[in-house]
Amino acid sequence: MNPVVVIVGTLDTKGEEVEFIRDQLSRLECDTVVIDVGTLHDPMCRSDISRTEVALAADVSMEEIFRRGDRRFAVESMILGASKIAVKLLQEGRLSGIVSVGGGTGTHIGMGVMRSLPLGVPKLMVSTVASRDMSRLIGTKDITIMHSVVDILGLNPISRKILSNAAAAIAGMAQDSGKIQSEKMIIGLTSFGFITEGAMKVKSKLESSGYEVAPFHANGTGGMAMEDLIEQGIINAVVDLALHEFPDSLYGGYCGDIGQSRLETAGRLGLPQVVVPGGLDCIVMEFNSRDTMPAHLRDRSVFWYDFRSGIRTSVDDMVRLAKIISEKLNRAMGPTKVVIPIGGFSEADAAGAPLWDPDANRAFISELKTGLNPQFEIIEVNAHINDTAFAEAVVDTLNRMIH
Repeated sequence: MNPVVVIVGTLDTKGEEVEFIRDQLSRLECDTVVIDVGTLHDPMCRSDISRTEVALAADVSMEEIFRRGDRRFAVESMILGASKIAVKLLQEGRLSGIVSVGGGTGTHIGMGVMRSLPLGVPKLMVSTVASRDMSRLIGTKDITIMHSVVDILGLNPISRKILSNAAAAIAGMAQDSGKIQSEKMIIGLTSFGFITEGAMKVKSKLESSGYEVAPFHANGTGGMAMEDLIEQGIINAVVDLALHEFPDSLYGGYCGDIGQSRLETAGRLGLPQVVVPGGLDCIVMEFNSRDTMPAHLRDRSVFWYDFRSGIRTSVDDMVRLAKIISEKLNRAMGPTKVVIPIGGFSEADAAGAPLWDPDANRAFISELKTGLNPQFEIIEVNAHINDTAFAEAVVDTLNRMIH
């Protein structure tokens, strides 16, 4: 049976390109489903799912879209409707991959639809704005972006080559669109630069214990990506070694772009989770001198790194973080334990290191003990987060929770 590639496009402006991609995919022995998300003019080529059907899937009509004349409403309606249709096609076994082509608006629509699909489903966006910051449009999904180089305004020798490459790429990916699966339990593990050594030790010991490990860089998007995969049922238990995103979120730091569900999904679903205050000692921002760091933080200790540097969290910050973390963990429906490295929360937070502040760390521990539900054990380990002894304590804790 041929793989089925869904093509999402505004057929009133990108009809030629969509038709070309469809023909290329046909030659590559792929079946196609074309979804029209155009709202301006008559379509330039035929669709398999019309804009009228897309609008109805979003509980509106094309008449209402035209009557309102609100471009934002039209775009959001097309994203919602096409997303529902794409998910339904996937459930029916009629979506092996998805491709879209567009300018600014088409990219917004195409990638909006792609974000509705789970990790592992091949996703390819051919975009005129691929060279811009696409982080918001990508979100936490595995979307591949191809720069169109030339404007998408009809076919020419350059655009034909780009679109041919795109068709070949999505056809190749769609040939193997099976689900993510493993015979072993998959453990989600967070990390970030200042605790890399410790994370590597934890990962190694988890693998020696018979688990698969899915590591996530706790850089904002990474933490939220782990939450998404927990929600999808791909991850079976969690070692949240790096909570560094939380202090950054308090101050708009480098890794602070997290959503409301961070540190909540595993608990809500009842999965075993071991939580470690890795990186709570620092707020990472982009500066490389006292003159370029935020004025209201210049009296604090600094760990000079590269183009980013770490600012020490205060006692008040640590108390606030303990309240946030305990509130989130108290909602957990499954086994939850907090393991704390008394010797320091990152390489910058150790005896003699720039951010060493045991009083601030003790303030965190004290507030956590006050706020955390007593059914969730707090384990204090007389080691640094990057020490082998601490890695052993973390993995032993998880093993006891699972077995």
